[in-house]
Amino acid sequence: MQQINKTHWVRIITQDFEIPKIVTNEWIDQTLSSDRGDRFNRWGLCHRDLSKHDLSGVSKEYLAKVTFNSSTKWPTQDKMPKDFDPNIVLERGKNPMLGIKKLHEQGIDGSGVTVAAIDFGFQSEKHPEYKGSNIELVNLFDDTGTHFHSDGVLANLCGQNVGIAPKANVVYYNTYQGNQDIVHGAQIQILQDILKRVIGGEKIRAVNISGPLVRNHKLHDLRKNIEEYEKMKTELMQPLVPVLRELQELGCEVIDSERFGRDFTCCEIDTMGGGNGYKKPDWYGNKDVSDKVSFVCGGKIIPEFTSDSGYKYENSSCFSWTIPQAVGMYTLALQQNPNLNWNQFAEIAKSTSKLTENGVRIAQPAAIIEKVKPQLGDARDK
Repeated sequence: MQQINKTHWVRIITQDFEIPKIVTNEWIDQTLSSDRGDRFNRWGLCHRDLSKHDLSGVSKEYLAKVTFNSSTKWPTQDKMPKDFDPNIVLERGKNPMLGIKKLHEQGIDGSGVTVAAIDFGFQSEKHPEYKGSNIELVNLFDDTGTHFHSDGVLANLCGQNVGIAPKANVVYYNTYQGNQDIVHGAQIQILQDILKRVIGGEKIRAVNISGPLVRNHKLHDLRKNIEEYEKMKTELMQPLVPVLRELQELGCEVIDSERFGRDFTCCEIDTMGGGNGYKKPDWYGNKDVSDKVSFVCGGKIIPEFTSDSGYKYENSSCFSWTIPQAVGMYTLALQQNPNLNWNQFAEIAKSTSKLTENGVRIAQPAAIIEKVKPQLGDARDK
């Protein structure tokens, strides 16, 4: 596994904008809506020395919009928003939420179930989030690198604090970043390797792909031409179809962003209000997602990418880091009922979910586990 150039990454994270000496709600809004908004949304106040800045005019609700991490240096309390303590926010975020910890206390923690995950190289096995996790690293390629994305994937899947299934066995495949064509080819190789292992007797029950199965640099440009888009997508899927079919017949479900999105989505929690209340991400706009079952992503924490011990507060939700939560929940369900397939799990998750006043349909993990227990018999997808 390649080592992280921490100085290089911190420079990238902090290079695009200066933080004013007096930070206001208006400055946060303006920055989020500027051409630097995507980077600010991702990194916010991470790795910033704010000890000489004044944040007293910022409401804690506005700080909920901004990421920060354990390496952020804050000013004295008189220069901070009222009733805001970043350490409490980071500590509160060390929880998979939705009552998952109570399941862990009952021994429902993924023990004995093996799943695979495909993503970029992750940062450090030394991090507390991974100490005690059962992770087998597999690198079929010599020149893959580390990336912050993978820490959100692994932590939400099998992290010791954040993770849904902290005792699951995880076969973790490093893959490429960037060039979509190379990533697509690598993903095919990895799935073929997983199939080989399953045929050889390894009971890998699910594969987490926090992105699409099909990746190609030309596909994005074809989105407005539906006919050409679907034609190219079908062609790219051809080498994957027999692999996916055989994996499913052998009891291994491949969950990518498209399959996940049929039944599930992500939501955010009101962190600054004490962790009460759920809402859909702003990027959904007015779209109704009340038919999708949500796991909490925004308002939680993941390991800090450039630290062996720190954490990062995530202000917003994304599919990438919610897919491993759903796969993790499926892992807990498999621990109770090994005959369960993904489609059955999705149906049970929907039937046991609760719709909030905000139109967010929240997963109910304890109810899912109770529902899968009596469902016995072999009912694999054909």
